[in-house]
Amino acid sequence: MQLTRVMENAASSLPRQERTTQWLLVAGWIVGAALLRLLLSAFVPLLPDETYYWEWTRRLEGGYFDHPPGIALLITLGVELFGNTVAGVRAGPAIAALVTHGAAVICAWQLAGRGAPGATAARRAAMLMALLPIATLGLVLATPDAALFATAMVALLAVERALAHPVRSLASFAWWVVAGVALGGAFVSKYTAVLLPMGLVVACLVHPALRRRYLDAGPWVASAIALTLFAPVVIWNALNNWISFRFQLGHGFNAATRGNPISRELEMVGGQIGLASPILFALLAMVVWWALRDGWAARHTAQPTDTTVRRFALAVISVAPLAFFAVSAWRRPVEANWPAMIYPGAMMLLATSEQSAVRGVWWRRGLAFAAVLLAIVGVQAFTPVLPVAPRKDPIARAHGWTTLAAAMQTARQDPFLDGTVDRWVAADRYQDASELAFHLPDQPMVFALNLGGRTNQYDVWPNAWQKVRPGDGLVVAFDADAKGDSLARVVGSWFKDTKQGALVSLRRDSGEVATRRVWLYRIARDVPTESPTHPPQP
Repeated sequence: MQLTRVMENAASSLPRQERTTQWLLVAGWIVGAALLRLLLSAFVPLLPDETYYWEWTRRLEGGYFDHPPGIALLITLGVELFGNTVAGVRAGPAIAALVTHGAAVICAWQLAGRGAPGATAARRAAMLMALLPIATLGLVLATPDAALFATAMVALLAVERALAHPVRSLASFAWWVVAGVALGGAFVSKYTAVLLPMGLVVACLVHPALRRRYLDAGPWVASAIALTLFAPVVIWNALNNWISFRFQLGHGFNAATRGNPISRELEMVGGQIGLASPILFALLAMVVWWALRDGWAARHTAQPTDTTVRRFALAVISVAPLAFFAVSAWRRPVEANWPAMIYPGAMMLLATSEQSAVRGVWWRRGLAFAAVLLAIVGVQAFTPVLPVAPRKDPIARAHGWTTLAAAMQTARQDPFLDGTVDRWVAADRYQDASELAFHLPDQPMVFALNLGGRTNQYDVWPNAWQKVRPGDGLVVAFDADAKGDSLARVVGSWFKDTKQGALVSLRRDSGEVATRRVWLYRIARDVPTESPTHPPQP
């Protein structure tokens, strides 16, 4: 009898021991992923987009030309902690990455039913978040995707919990409130966040069990909360001639001459395969299809809280962004990160799937292949090893800016500018302007003239046409090519004297990434009152 009792006690404690092991592995994957992102962050200087978003933190507003203010608020958090440094710029996104990872683990644990299955699902979610390229690499940089992923994953967790509780229950209502707050944060992070509730609305319209949620006050309250949080962005756009809304709509749907519809669709799918790695992308697609199939098959018998219903909702939420950008790709090329909202829900479905086809050898192969890709990127971040020309290497675009800033600083002190009133600094490209603003010793106001580029936030702020007065001096960085020289001569016509400055090679190790020419101008006299190439922004 005593032996039997001991064996029974051992058997009952086994699942608890297994769950403990699983949660220790979860913690290990979260910490390991954070360390990997920290390592990559240490190797890669700030990219031009990151310094551009950092510039936003110096003029906090309800919106910006390119995006809502979420990334500016996130960078501001880090800057308040660590100053205007690389660590400060990337600290906020690093915190957001931890939030994303934690929310994914909790969502998978809950969706799988807690207990031993939940612990296993949590571990699988932690592994996906650590090894899926878009989840790891996309959360290293200070871009709107960092804020979007964190808020969207929390919103997804809250929606899943709200759907797990009975219609009109207090618990369901509470989770809808959380979903509304998180969704509002996602709206403030990136406009594509609207695809998350769009997918949920479609799921509730087509599925009878989910349709009952329209009788619940929770979804309506969540919508009101999200829209209230988004209101400052709308107000800013209204005060600025809707420039951000118009830009993003045109960015996604204006006709483009490059490629044809079929090639652009294939390019979009290829980009997603690259962001997820081929094997994991296939597994993600499989579990989304199964969730759609099973949820639809049970639509007449399922209860609103059934797991198949919740999985169906997550699957539709995952499909909606892909469908939206498939339409967009028919008109113009789609950048790989634009449909990123397909991944949070699909990752949860893969982490919690019980299908043997996605839990055995192909799961291990998918993770191993993704790990190899991350290792290659990590080595490339440390030193160039891939046979890619420096000018085409995305990582190389982060290098050489300190050299250009040093040349610009020397030019600012050139005796040629003696006799000028104020000595302003500018670049033609907004990327160059933001990098110079960050890397110059005093981090001054730097203008982007945008004579040869698209309209951007620098056209909205007070710019050179409003600030440079008669008698002032100006130091400008242009591309070191025929077009850059031509633009430099145009600017020279607005000043009494012009001097061609240093030729600067932006390099990563021995490879040249780009070249810039520094130009000096003294005694402004005929500076236009508005941009010669871009209409004034209200």
